[in-house]
Amino acid sequence: MRLFFVFLRGFALSALLLAAFAGSASAEGPPKISKSDRAEAARLKKEADTLMDQDRHVDALALYARAYELTADPALLYNQGRALESMGDYPDAIDKLERFDREASPALRAKVPGLHDLLVDLRGRVATLVVTTNAPGARLLVRDKAAGTIQKETRIRTRAGAATIEVVAEGYVPFKKEIELAGGSTVVVDAQLSLKKRDALILVRTRPSADISVDDKPIGRSPLELRVPPGEHTLVAEAAGRETERVRMTLALGDRREVDIELRESAGVLSRWWFWTSVGVVVAGGAVAAYALTQERAPDRGTFGAGVLPGP
Repeated sequence: MRLFFVFLRGFALSALLLAAFAGSASAEGPPKISKSDRAEAARLKKEADTLMDQDRHVDALALYARAYELTADPALLYNQGRALESMGDYPDAIDKLERFDREASPALRAKVPGLHDLLVDLRGRVATLVVTTNAPGARLLVRDKAAGTIQKETRIRTRAGAATIEVVAEGYVPFKKEIELAGGSTVVVDAQLSLKKRDALILVRTRPSADISVDDKPIGRSPLELRVPPGEHTLVAEAAGRETERVRMTLALGDRREVDIELRESAGVLSRWWFWTSVGVVVAGGAVAAYALTQERAPDRGTFGAGVLPGP
C-alpha cells in the first residue's frame, strides 16, 4: 500500500509540473518583436502608404510584405489585399483578405466594417479555370502569365473577362485559345496537344550549281534546304560536265546538317593520258603522211655520175 501511495504522489507531482509548464508556455504567447523591428515595420508601412497614393501598387505591395515579415501584424495583410486589388490580381487579393479575416482580432476587424461586402465584390470578379491536357509536364499560361505546370489537370482562380489560354510542352505543338471567363463561373478547357513533326534539316550548297536528289527523289537545284525524316539518307548531286557526287548520312530527330560539295570536272575519254598519246602518234603520223603526199620531192642524185648506168 505504501508503494501505491508513493506512486500516486509521484503521478500527481508530474501532472502539476506538466500543468505548470503548459501554463507558462501559454502565458508567453507569440514571440516578442523587438523595438527596432517594430520601428522598421512602421517606416516601411508609411512609405508603402505613400506609394499607394501615387498608384505605385507593386512597389507598395513589396514594402507591406516586408513589414509583415517583421511583425506578423494582420493589418498588413489587409493592406496587401488592397494593393493586390488595385493591381487587378483579384484571386491573391481574396487570399490576403480572407487570411486577415481569420487572423485579425475582433477589435481590428471592427475597423473594417465593409470587409464582407468587399470580399463578395471581389469573388464576383473571379472565375475558376480548370485545364486538362494529354502532354506530360505541360506549362499553363493565362494572359501571357505563367500559371504553373499541369499534371493531367490543374485548377486555378483568375480574373474574370477575356483571357488567352496557352498550354506548351516540349515536343508538342502549342495550344492556344481565346475564352471569356464569367465572374463566379467555372470553365473547363481540354488542351489536347499534337506532337511536332521534327524532321531533320539539310542545307545543300554545291560548286557549281547542281541537281539534287535524296533517296532517288529529285529535290531541286542547289543551293537549297530540305527536311527529311530521321534515319539514313543518300544525297546525290549531278551537273553537266562534272562527276556525280554521293553523300550518305544518318540523321537524328531535329538534326541540322550543312552539306558543301565541290563537283569535279568529269574525267572523259579525251582526258586520259594514254588516249592523248595514241592520238598524238596517229596525228603526227597522219601529218607526216599528208606532208609526203602533198609535197613533191627533189630527184635523188644517188652516188653515180650523170648518165652512167651501173653494170649488171
